[in-house]
Amino acid sequence: MGNRLQTQDRLIEAARRIIINEGMEATSLEHICKAAGFTRGAFYSNFSSKDSLLAALAEEEYTGLIKRLRATVERWSAPGDEAAPARAGGDRDSEALLMENLLFEALDAIGVERDLYLLHSELILRSIRDPEWAERFSAINEEFVDELGLVLVTILSAAGRELVSSRRALTHSVIGVVLRASAIAGWRLSASERVGADERTRGSEEDASSAPRAGAKSSAAREILEVVLTILYASSRPRS
Repeated sequence: MGNRLQTQDRLIEAARRIIINEGMEATSLEHICKAAGFTRGAFYSNFSSKDSLLAALAEEEYTGLIKRLRATVERWSAPGDEAAPARAGGDRDSEALLMENLLFEALDAIGVERDLYLLHSELILRSIRDPEWAERFSAINEEFVDELGLVLVTILSAAGRELVSSRRALTHSVIGVVLRASAIAGWRLSASERVGADERTRGSEEDASSAPRAGAKSSAAREILEVVLTILYASSRPRS
């Protein structure tokens, strides 16, 4: 059983890297098997089709996101835990600071980075083009949306606020902002890598490597905080 699970994990990871680096169109069985180091026979001993592999990949990806979000909320709820949020003091500044801190933790759990955007976008695009895949992908995606919605409501509650609009609309708005930020973070990282390569070509490797560069996740998270906070305030009111 252990070897079988390891084989499945390697096939899933190979498909994941191919999708991120080359796009969904590059996920032929031959390419996946070669990247994972297996034969087609080994593939069919573990998955009935490429679609079943992609479904397993999507489930693993979103299950991981859900587990990290749940772990974050559980840590907030743990009595006596230093990571648990203190209640806001009632003024706007303390509310904003508390929500900002909790949002940082939630965004860290999600992982606002290039890979998130690329993988999510490729899976969504496939669901648009393939109705059968869309049906398989829908349930997996919906669970993640529900879990993120609970996280956002928890953040509002900790700040002494309650939701006055649709939780689903709020969640999809935040997802849109996060994906946009992930895309920009990936674009900036690619651009900085290109600049670094050009500088090394000109013999400036030392200068390029010593230049300060914020992590993609950190810089993207900081840039979207203000937008997400605005959405949270617009969707809520002080709890009476």
